[in-house]
Amino acid sequence: MPSASHGFTHDPIAKVLLRTALPVVFLTSTNGLLTVVDAMLLGVFVGPEALAAVTLMFPVSMLLLALSAMVSSGMASIVARQLGAGRLSEAKATVAGAHGLSIFICVILGVALLAFSQLVIAAVTSDQTLAAMGHQFLMISVLTSPIMFLVSVHSDALRVEGKIGFMALAGLLVSLGNIAFNILLIAGFGLGVAGSAWGTAAAQGVALGVMLGFRLAGKAHLPVPTPGRNWLAGWTDILALGAPRSLGFFGIALGATATITSVGLHVTTGKDAIIAAYGVVTRIMTFAYLPLMGLNLAMQAVVGNNYGAGHQDRAVATLRLSMLLALIYCGLVEAVLLVFRGSLGGVFLSDDAVVGEVGRMLPFYAALYFTMGPTMMVAGYLQSIGDAKHSALLSVARTYFFAIPLTFALPLLMGEIGIWAALPVADLMLVLITVVVLSRRDGALQRGSDETN
Repeated sequence: MPSASHGFTHDPIAKVLLRTALPVVFLTSTNGLLTVVDAMLLGVFVGPEALAAVTLMFPVSMLLLALSAMVSSGMASIVARQLGAGRLSEAKATVAGAHGLSIFICVILGVALLAFSQLVIAAVTSDQTLAAMGHQFLMISVLTSPIMFLVSVHSDALRVEGKIGFMALAGLLVSLGNIAFNILLIAGFGLGVAGSAWGTAAAQGVALGVMLGFRLAGKAHLPVPTPGRNWLAGWTDILALGAPRSLGFFGIALGATATITSVGLHVTTGKDAIIAAYGVVTRIMTFAYLPLMGLNLAMQAVVGNNYGAGHQDRAVATLRLSMLLALIYCGLVEAVLLVFRGSLGGVFLSDDAVVGEVGRMLPFYAALYFTMGPTMMVAGYLQSIGDAKHSALLSVARTYFFAIPLTFALPLLMGEIGIWAALPVADLMLVLITVVVLSRRDGALQRGSDETN
């Protein structure tokens, strides 16, 4: 029987890419649907204040995600090599170390929450209603964060153990379970932002229980680690190897912080409506982005197999096809955002002020959205072929080099509108950097065009 790798390297590129991408895109799209449903429930059953409160805490949510990704991806990188070399006992110790590191980080976060939560809330809003909602959401999110960390650790461990199907099932369980719990807790029991936070924790708890049961049944290579000295193993290596993956999430957290801070500095009236609208737009853009991320992950799998097998032309052909698909997808998303900008906000809530602000912001987000897909594919391609330096540059440049500084700089010249104008300017700068990077790779995109069929 032909191996999976043989299919990657010999079947038609279009067939391989679509076969690989469709399941991943389905899973990431389901995750994106969660963000939309959560915002709709908060907007319809609680109101714009709830959306604003959760949006104010969005940077903290991204910080938690970044830290959990750092631990799980760093662990996965080490465990994959240890399993490949047959060093099972070392792999068990590394997984145990990831558990210990997760608990340690969560304890630090809990202590920081108790010490600084009121200061954080006071820094982002003076509205007592928003402050109360935000503090409630923050407390639940941080105190239940060990569940999220352990779900991330076990999910990534299953991936490198080759249990992809079960890992995907667990991910789907989290998303669908989260939607169900949110409907029950927000719409059914009227718990508001607390229901959103508890719904996430409950869904993750169910998924963690399923994954632990899978391991306890002996269906995975690695058992559930018991507390012991191995819980201190490999912390430095885990953090060092996990840092690159977490940069994107840290960037999202910093970008959201910059936007919220800049709104506070440059907006005097209607601030709550703008923050709520920013939350809606963030959910819309996340929903649009996650299928694109799924395509990128699939492309990386196909490119990595072909490049590793010495089929550089097929790798480049995969990139070209992925860029084309991403361009078409992003073009369609941009068209929808522009055509329906005036009504999309109404899907989430009925507040006219917030709906109007959503319609005002969306054109800035959509202006150069068609460039996002192709530039993302190039960054993913470079990572797959081992060009870590250029891949990292393209992955972080938009947020760290351009979007965040411009979010503070442009409002000094243009007023509040400069906050949103920073986004298309950052997109344009990323396109220019991508062109420069590709031009220095000796015209790689000029090869492989005959392999796409």
